[in-house]
Amino acid sequence: MPTRSHLFPAALASVMQAQNINQVQLSKQTGMAVSRINNYLQGSYRTVTVAHFDAICSALGSTPANKAALVQGYLFELLPNECRGNVDIRTPGAREAGKWEVPSKGLPKDFAEKFRDLYVLCASNPKVRRRTKEWIELMSETKA
Repeated sequence: MPTRSHLFPAALASVMQAQNINQVQLSKQTGMAVSRINNYLQGSYRTVTVAHFDAICSALGSTPANKAALVQGYLFELLPNECRGNVDIRTPGAREAGKWEVPSKGLPKDFAEKFRDLYVLCASNPKVRRRTKEWIELMSETKA
């Protein structure tokens, strides 16, 4: 199986959580098997077919930000590894689109890779997202 960034699984999990939709509900809305959706969430797949991606976007892309998150994660995974640091994927019209960009330009290569891993981990896991939010709030309080 090819190495992948897991941004699409992270985006999918985040949008599903934001809309309070579970795997069974998304399965019914898209016509895909629950196991297929679970594979997408776990990053256990070779590719996401265009038909599946379209069905997921139709079911979950109710806002420009949601659609942008899904599109960015999907397109980023299509890039060859050697191109990932050179391409910036944005979705016009989505104000929150930047939240899925992994800012790594200008960072040392080793640090940028670790930062990207941390970013994906923070985006993909609800518990880590919650703790990250708490940590940011704590840091903001001490800054004031």
